[in-house]
Amino acid sequence: MSFLQNIKNRLANNHIRNKQKKNPRIKEFHNLESAKSIGILFDTLDDKNHSIAKKFSEDLLQKGYKVQTVGWINADELPDFGVAQKILFYTNKDVKWNGEPISEELAEFVTKKFDLLFIFTESDHLSIKYLTQLSNASCKVGSLADNCEHLDLMIDQGKNKSLANLISESLKYLAIIKK
Repeated sequence: MSFLQNIKNRLANNHIRNKQKKNPRIKEFHNLESAKSIGILFDTLDDKNHSIAKKFSEDLLQKGYKVQTVGWINADELPDFGVAQKILFYTNKDVKWNGEPISEELAEFVTKKFDLLFIFTESDHLSIKYLTQLSNASCKVGSLADNCEHLDLMIDQGKNKSLANLISESLKYLAIIKK
């Protein structure tokens, strides 16, 4: 990482920490029985992630949950699949240099009080850090990784680090755990 990128990351991390101190979230564990609203954050770094996250979101909607899905595209423009869907896609142009959202919809995603927030990415992009660490969700679920201190339930996937496996394992543990 370059010297300037290190400075940028440090400044952004300080900005995130200061915002967390000013607006601490209230943690409350939820399982699939107690959750009513669910947020999903994923990346499109793997081409399959989009279709898997879309299907998972649709399955949750059919079961009666209120679901909002956000997908990050590591580009400056939305590809064709990012237009006219129920998924809110954002690109690098939709966030400031420190990861803070420019779009109102993305800013609302951070402040929305989800019962469960599924974080289906291990990316260390500043926008992902911003959205996951400052999210007002009661319970955050994601993959066990180096940068997962903001998660409330960490899923160890072992060697099978696919999105489909992460979803399957998350649902398995959320069904087992009683509130």
